[in-house]
Amino acid sequence: MDRKKKIKKDRKNGVQPLMYNRNIKPRWGHLILAGLLFALEVAAFPAKAQELQSDSTQDIVRAFSKGSDSAIQSVESQNFEEQILETHTLEVQATVNWKLVSQEINEKNEYVYDGDKTDDTMSDRVLPKVSDGSWGYIVNGKVQDTASVNAANLAGWWHVKNGWVDWSDGILYTTDGWHKYVGGKKELTANETVENNAAGWFYLKDGTVDFSYTGLAQNENGVFWMNAGVFDTGMTGIVPDTIGVSADGSGWLYLLGGIFDATADTIAANEAGWWKIRDGLVDFTYNGLACNDTGWYYLENGMVDFGYYGAVQNEAGIWYVEHGRVNMEYNGSAYGYYFSNGKAQ
Repeated sequence: MDRKKKIKKDRKNGVQPLMYNRNIKPRWGHLILAGLLFALEVAAFPAKAQELQSDSTQDIVRAFSKGSDSAIQSVESQNFEEQILETHTLEVQATVNWKLVSQEINEKNEYVYDGDKTDDTMSDRVLPKVSDGSWGYIVNGKVQDTASVNAANLAGWWHVKNGWVDWSDGILYTTDGWHKYVGGKKELTANETVENNAAGWFYLKDGTVDFSYTGLAQNENGVFWMNAGVFDTGMTGIVPDTIGVSADGSGWLYLLGGIFDATADTIAANEAGWWKIRDGLVDFTYNGLACNDTGWYYLENGMVDFGYYGAVQNEAGIWYVEHGRVNMEYNGSAYGYYFSNGKAQ
């Protein structure tokens, strides 16, 4: 086989040309690029490896790189320390010792705990005076002769007067508002209701008079109109149901003297018009004649139609209506009828 054919065959079989003692001309551009890439990879490797190592491991690697004889000792020391820490963790047990400490008021009206220890930093706490059964209000370690205040302990909030719990019932004044108390303790369950004291009837929320509230409220005696937290006897009119008095909660209630009148059968007014009231609620289905203390009126869909003119019939007869009101003084013929005193003859 001649030389050219052999080279061609060997190339096909993957044999390198160097085996034929040929001088290969290197392509220097390729070699330089490969060298640069290799140098960059070698430079980046230590940084990447260091990120993956713990501090202690890096110390050991640095020791090896310096040829330190203590490298192996460092590894052994680290393992030994981890074993010691693990052993100590298992042996140490956290314990908490609880002690029940008494707190009360002594004969000098001072705060004492754990028998007879005083603490003049103790403040805003209601505690018992065991010797006579009274409860005092501690401020700076002593019972203070304070104004009427609402003060707390673990059992609740208490009405304190002149430094001692006042066991009275009722809505009582304190420096932070009016609160309802039963046996001296604030009644937090008195919520969204109406109760009274000698000064009047008030709206309570979580046991405290809410002077910011204006609207409907109720108790076992009825439904009332509250103005700034106080029962308003001057309120007569129609208001929307906001507390679920009507069947679906969307009705309008008639109030007379600040009280919902569930028996009212009349015509009453608000800023939107004049309305038929039946059983204390606006009846939007009413059509026909109805009256109040000012006269008889013609209504459509529960509302007086002041633009209506005509003859309207009810169970008492046929009546002459002008401006939506029956004219009892009309005499004459109209709408095919002859009227006398507003009634068809």
